[in-house]
Amino acid sequence: MEKIKSTSILCLFLFGFSVSSLAQENYIIKSLLFNGEYQKVINILGEKIAEQDSLSFNEYYNFGLAYQRIMNFSKAIPMFYEANKLEPENIQTLLMIGNCHGSLGNNIAAKYTYIKVLDIDSNNVNAMINLGKTLIELEEFDEASELYNTLIQSDSTNSYFFSQLGLCALKKGDKKLSKKYFRDSFILNDSNTKTILRLAKLYYNDKQLNQAVKLLQHGLTQNSKSKKLNKMFADIFYKKKQYEEAIIKYLFLITIGDSSAQTYQKLGMSYYYLSFNNGYQKEKVRELKLNEGIEALTKANNKDETDPITTLYLGLCYKELSQHDEAIKYFEETLNRVFPDYLDEIYSNLGISYGETKNYIESIRAYKEALSFNPGKTNLYFYLANIYDNYYKDKSVAVLYYKKFLNEDANIDEKLAEYSKSRIELLNKETDFWNR
Repeated sequence: MEKIKSTSILCLFLFGFSVSSLAQENYIIKSLLFNGEYQKVINILGEKIAEQDSLSFNEYYNFGLAYQRIMNFSKAIPMFYEANKLEPENIQTLLMIGNCHGSLGNNIAAKYTYIKVLDIDSNNVNAMINLGKTLIELEEFDEASELYNTLIQSDSTNSYFFSQLGLCALKKGDKKLSKKYFRDSFILNDSNTKTILRLAKLYYNDKQLNQAVKLLQHGLTQNSKSKKLNKMFADIFYKKKQYEEAIIKYLFLITIGDSSAQTYQKLGMSYYYLSFNNGYQKEKVRELKLNEGIEALTKANNKDETDPITTLYLGLCYKELSQHDEAIKYFEETLNRVFPDYLDEIYSNLGISYGETKNYIESIRAYKEALSFNPGKTNLYFYLANIYDNYYKDKSVAVLYYKKFLNEDANIDEKLAEYSKSRIELLNKETDFWNR
């Protein structure tokens, strides 16, 4: 009897020691996670799983959490799945799985994970919000709208829900409804820069510039150095032809870090238009503004060497300063940018497609356009000759193009050359016959 009692006491002691040890280990893991020492958690749990092949629910969950915190979502997901096997209805684990899938761009997997959470708890707001964002990513805007309307029924004071409804309406092309929802969102939270920008853009696009200005002014009282708000403000001044105000805004944008090609381009264009204002008609003052425009446009050109608008306005500024050699240089560069090297390819293929649809007038026009951009594309002469040969009564034009094809390039395809020579010979014989 004494032996049995002592054995029981030993078992209880060992069990107590085991529980105490496990609790201490969990405490250490939680402390490491709290202090951001995620790699230590990964090392500890990695060694433990190597020793015993499996872990407890909490250990798998914390293992996944450590990977998730260092943005290694592909390694976090398997750990969360293992935790989910042990506790299939644990909502927090499922939410973490959904979030990790979403972070990896696996939106379909994220969607069905959040739906699984809602099957367990139909009122889980966290799952509904994440599902709504995922549906927008999947461009399932009707379903997302339905979800946010449901959320609004439970909390009509949440500006985010109205903002998301506005985004769904905007994506669906319903700008009127989108404007309504963004206004509702703004009324509930008038400090959200993203909502202010979206609503201001809608006003801007509808040419309701005064409403857009009021919104932007309000937004700038909240965040005076917002690049996006200041940029839109500057663009509105430019659109309203208030070039002095636009220049001040574009210069301020540059001081707060927006040194983009577009900002310098609009600044230079504003100086150009300002030079025509009555107050700047004195020769020296006008020259100063045009030179300031050139300086800004040159910076824009250095940042983006493909934009034809920049070189066009550089040419215009130099023309106004009577520096015509420089103006010609930039006007020529503008033409090069407007008509890129591949334009002849577009017209060539357009000609082929028009020919296939038996629209020979448009086909001829397209081939001629292609030749105007690239006169060295000699095969186009053959295509033109072929159309006139097969579909027009006057064969003299066909002969002319066959000859141009043969004469323009010494390295033409031999079979096409032979065919062209035979057609010229035959068509000339037919012309001689009918002229007798």
